[in-house]
Amino acid sequence: MMRHRVPFPFALLRFWGGRLLPMWAFIGLVIFLVQIAVCAIVHDNESVRTFLKFLDVLPPFIKTALGGEMLQAGNVPGLILIGYQHPLVLFLFLLFAVGAPTTLLTGEVQKGAMELILSRPATKTQVYVCASLLTMAGMFALVLVMFLGTVAATRLYDFGQPIPLDLFFRIAVNGGLVAGAAGAIALLAAGVLAGRNRAVGVTVAVLVLDYFAWIVAQWWPRLSFLKPATLFYYSSGAKLARGWPLENMGVLLLIILAASIIGGVVWQRRDLPL
Repeated sequence: MMRHRVPFPFALLRFWGGRLLPMWAFIGLVIFLVQIAVCAIVHDNESVRTFLKFLDVLPPFIKTALGGEMLQAGNVPGLILIGYQHPLVLFLFLLFAVGAPTTLLTGEVQKGAMELILSRPATKTQVYVCASLLTMAGMFALVLVMFLGTVAATRLYDFGQPIPLDLFFRIAVNGGLVAGAAGAIALLAAGVLAGRNRAVGVTVAVLVLDYFAWIVAQWWPRLSFLKPATLFYYSSGAKLARGWPLENMGVLLLIILAASIIGGVVWQRRDLPL
């Protein structure tokens, strides 16, 4: 007996995409405006000097989080990079990375909507693929918006020197892989754990610990061995300045694939509703 092939649920993909769009649009707008605001400060030499003096009196880990040694007067690209590493921007990426898959998977299970979804022509694997596509597309689109914010700022302000947009494009693409890895971890949590709050809590804990381990390892030599074990290590601006960091990008792709596949396998074997 031949098994009937279930068509891909594009209607579900569109419906979920529409649900995520308002959150994505708000986050994208804020990220875009942050890039404009940072560039507005950077193009003013007096504002830069005031900002750097302010950073000098703060704890070292704060300066490290914003760019470390790259934060120097005259290093315009390094100062613009603040907008890519600003805690607010990272928080917004984290908000979408965690919110999208947990809302679409465990959130729908808790509401009882997943039973209705699976009663239609859609398999559990297809449902998981829909959530994965929307999460990954959303993360990469947000990174593109961040890059476009920098492009727009270079048209609005005169920095007194050429701005290497190719560098920021490489940073954006690599940042998309880092963001995608964060989204994949959230997918794994949503596929494995029962309850939206638990999936959100575990994902946030993992990503926050990863971020602080990366920061602390940069200014505490005894913990420098932790750097390669953190996601943010693979977004190093110094390596990107020399070209495409193919090794780092390969590691991030492996993390995305491994976390997404493991989450999908467990999701497929779970008994729903939980």
